[in-house]
Amino acid sequence: MNQWVNSVGSEGERKNSMSRREFLAISAAGIVGLAVGYFAGRATAPVKEVVKPQTVTQTKTETTTATTTATATETLERTVTTTETETTTVEKEVLKAYERVKIANIRDLSVGKPLQISYMGRPIVVLKLGEPAQGGVGPDNDIVAFSTLCTHMGGGLFYDPSNKALVCPLHYSVFDPARGGMVVVGHATEYLPQVILEYDENTGDIYAVGFNRLVYGVESNL
Repeated sequence: MNQWVNSVGSEGERKNSMSRREFLAISAAGIVGLAVGYFAGRATAPVKEVVKPQTVTQTKTETTTATTTATATETLERTVTTTETETTTVEKEVLKAYERVKIANIRDLSVGKPLQISYMGRPIVVLKLGEPAQGGVGPDNDIVAFSTLCTHMGGGLFYDPSNKALVCPLHYSVFDPARGGMVVVGHATEYLPQVILEYDENTGDIYAVGFNRLVYGVESNL
């Protein structure tokens, strides 16, 4: 009995062992067939390109340019207007004239009484001598006028009716009004400046219209 079992078992193992060999053989044959079919198919069938999925990465670069102009030296444009002024000096002789000024009326005067006034800012004396005089005006040609500044040192003159003379109290120079202010005596050497007069016969007005000489102490009478 045991022998039969062992034989049965041995045979079963042989059957199982063959079955494994057959399985391996069949498997190997199948693998070979698949391989042959694969390569045969690649040789005869059109080759299809297998496209693998690709991940495309797009990089978008945005460049922002900020322009900042920094000027180290700022240039300021200016419009400069230059005006050239040409000054031409023209020397032109201007004729200056004495003023015609009323200084008295014949009714204001009497012989021996001097009338002290001023003409163009210069002190003068108006005299009625009672006798014709050089440069005299009026009905009797006896009205005259003179500067009262002595020609020696500018002393103020006074009238001496007794001598009908103009006298300087500083050094006693004496001038004769009847003879155009001539020096009679003293340190003075120049005639006394006489006022040029005009007489209006209708009204009796007496006008001073200038000097015949330079008054003491000034460069010009005008």
